[in-house]
Amino acid sequence: MGTWELETPTLIRYGELTNDEFFVTESAAREGVLITNRSATEPLVMLKHFAKNPELDAI
Repeated sequence: MGTWELETPTLIRYGELTNDEFFVTESAAREGVLITNRSATEPLVMLKHFAKNPELDAI
C-alpha cells in the first residue's frame, strides 16, 4: 500500500508483529490509495472502517 508492505496472515502467534493494520487519513483517501496484492496464491482480505458512517448513527 503505497511504499508500505502489507500482509493479512492467516495465523498470528502470540507476541508476533504483523503488517496488517494501517491508517489512511481522509486527505490521502480522497487523493486515492493504490493497494496491490502481489501474492500469486493468497487473497488480500481487507476491512475498511469509516469514522463518519451514517448507517451507524441509527444504532
